[in-house]
Amino acid sequence: MNFLHLLSTEALQHIIVHCLNVAVWKVNASQTPSQKALRFKAWNGQVIQAGGATGPRVLEDSCWMTDDRWHRTHFVFHSQDSSLLPIVDMYNLPITGPGSYFHVEVGPVCFL
Repeated sequence: MNFLHLLSTEALQHIIVHCLNVAVWKVNASQTPSQKALRFKAWNGQVIQAGGATGPRVLEDSCWMTDDRWHRTHFVFHSQDSSLLPIVDMYNLPITGPGSYFHVEVGPVCFL
């Protein structure tokens, strides 16, 4: 991994959270990310969160909808610091109850 970091000037990774009746980023359509929003641990140990300088770009966030249908929140991590990726851990994963579920789809890292 260190070799890829040395040869690269930037990196890109997608993470998609598929959810049913559970919020992972915002609690409604008009709000900013909640205090319980997901946080991500980078390869270099840095914690990436909403509002931070290296926060993820959110392409879609519909997990706040609780209509008994599956939705998703799509995060994109694009950094000029290639040592930031891959994402190695996630914090603040939601606590699910009856009728609420989620699963995480972690995409590969593209080193550029």
